[in-house]
Amino acid sequence: MLFFDSPFYQAVPMLRATYTVEARNTFQHLRYHYLDPRIMRRFEILWLHACGKHAPEIVPLVKQHVRTVREVIKMYQNGGIELVSTIDSHHPTSDLEKQRSSLIEEFTLRPPASAKEAAFRIKKLTDIERTPNRVHVFLKNIG
Repeated sequence: MLFFDSPFYQAVPMLRATYTVEARNTFQHLRYHYLDPRIMRRFEILWLHACGKHAPEIVPLVKQHVRTVREVIKMYQNGGIELVSTIDSHHPTSDLEKQRSSLIEEFTLRPPASAKEAAFRIKKLTDIERTPNRVHVFLKNIG
């Protein structure tokens, strides 16, 4: 059985889009002149797609996964150049950070003698339990 005859390949729709000449020129320029290399790769994908290549043909050229290539094409279709040129990094924040101002106030009035004591007081005040090592890092962070 050939790959093209497999049910997986037939179930995957080909992403086609029409690109204006202006969009193609923008992709051509930004694939070499954008500051972030991750965004440059995205514009390389879009430029190749605008030149008539399909996602499976683009994959070996840009050395990215086919899902990544399709995701970039869909990003452009949904949000244009603005969405393609943004990186949405996930930066989780600690539960302690949400209580930062009240904890700074508490520890300024009554400084803890140890990280163990600080962990105990944080647990008592906020019901957030952390190891003394993590509390030590947090205390160093808040000064």
